Amino acid sequence: MFFGDPIQFIIAAIFLIPGLVLGLVLHEAAHAAVAVARGDQTPRLDGRLSLNPSHHLDPLGTIAVLLVHFGWAKPVRINPSRMRHRFDPALVAAAGPLTNLLIAAALSIPLKLAFASGIGLSAHETFAQPPVDILIEFVLVAFFLNVVLAVFNLLPIPPLDGYNLVATLLRRSFPYFFARVDANSQIIGLVLLVLLFFVPGVRALVFNPVYSLAGQLLL
Repeated sequence: MFFGDPIQFIIAAIFLIPGLVLGLVLHEAAHAAVAVARGDQTPRLDGRLSLNPSHHLDPLGTIAVLLVHFGWAKPVRINPSRMRHRFDPALVAAAGPLTNLLIAAALSIPLKLAFASGIGLSAHETFAQPPVDILIEFVLVAFFLNVVLAVFNLLPIPPLDGYNLVATLLRRSFPYFFARVDANSQIIGLVLLVLLFFVPGVRALVFNPVYSLAGQLLL
């Protein structure tokens, strides 16, 4: 998009920014809050209980959201040994995607009301439309972005939350397997990014079913 139409890329990026900040900041703050609630004060000491975007946003992850509508924030550092139960890190991992789902569900309410009233039905990413349609477009973009952040963070692929969730639950049963995955986590994450960024059609193949299902279920 950037190389094809830079103006449209800039406009699309502007529409993404509110949802990006809302989704990534609350996602990481939820990780931090659950970790602290389960006894680990590491996120508090690192300043991650804050809602200040500068405490959470990662420059490369933010750029990735603007480019491919999927990205990441700074990971919250935790110490599982300080938590009350060995499965507490799984709760921490699940907190981020669950927060994105709750954000999407909350945003779906004004969208449903607007669409039922005939407002924003023709909205698209441009500022050459009535202000109320522009507002609806901001909400719609934030809705779909948070759905994507929730669904893809639940994939059991490192370094996503889904992998941390599964690893916490199954590591004792399959220690060799998870040790091998951990040792190659950076390579696996890099392959995931290459597929999303550079392989034609992968983003549409992966994202479009999520968009369609979210629209059917929540809108």
